[in-house]
Amino acid sequence: MERARSTVRSRRGQNEVVTTVILITVVLILAAIFIIISMINFGKASASTSLSLAESFMTDVADDIEASMYNPGTVLVYPIPGTQYGMFNFVNNYCSITINGATYTSGALIYGTPPNYASLPSGYIQVIRGSSSNGAYNVIKESTIIQNAAAPLISIVQYGTSTMNGITYGTYIALFPRVLVVNGSGNVYVYIPVFNVIQSGLRNTLVVNITGISVYTMYGTSISPLTVSISDTCGPLSKSLTINNVMNLRLVIINITMTFR
Repeated sequence: MERARSTVRSRRGQNEVVTTVILITVVLILAAIFIIISMINFGKASASTSLSLAESFMTDVADDIEASMYNPGTVLVYPIPGTQYGMFNFVNNYCSITINGATYTSGALIYGTPPNYASLPSGYIQVIRGSSSNGAYNVIKESTIIQNAAAPLISIVQYGTSTMNGITYGTYIALFPRVLVVNGSGNVYVYIPVFNVIQSGLRNTLVVNITGISVYTMYGTSISPLTVSISDTCGPLSKSLTINNVMNLRLVIINITMTFR
């Protein structure tokens, strides 16, 4: 009888140990899941903070470029802000501008994050700086050609998932130039900022150099006026414009060099 009682107590003790081990295992598994979820959420929150920091930095750069672009020889230098979950980069030939058959290309400065940290749907667009051709701000509509001299000439737009230069971004912010067209009584002025981007493995400093301004003039007559056809494609955005009965066409090409150091 005593041996039977001892056996029962032994089995109960073993059951209690097994139950305790199971409970500890479950708690550890739940804790690990919680830690993983917390790390993912922390990474996404940090990526969002990095995007906001990049947006602020690029806005400062765009403001300074617009204030300096008509002063050749101006050099702007910016320390690159430290962002843990994204990277600044250049994209060559981001914009293609065609005017009566002549083509000009411009690069862009971008900041992108990996898809696993911050991702937005393909086709997503948010205008940070720029907006529609008449200068009225529209957060989801952007024009690459503007006809209002008061509208920003340097645009900043956030896009959704995309692949550029072989790199896939969950979302990216692009800083690129737009074309300004001023039409006054048959005299048309077209201002084209061109970003000549120089790739570099360094990411400590952004250097922007207003290298020069080139002006080209074409003349029409009252008998044979010019027809000016303009198109500008920047990334997924595109715009075209045709102006008839032009007496004088003046192209102002503003060359801007960008590089990292």
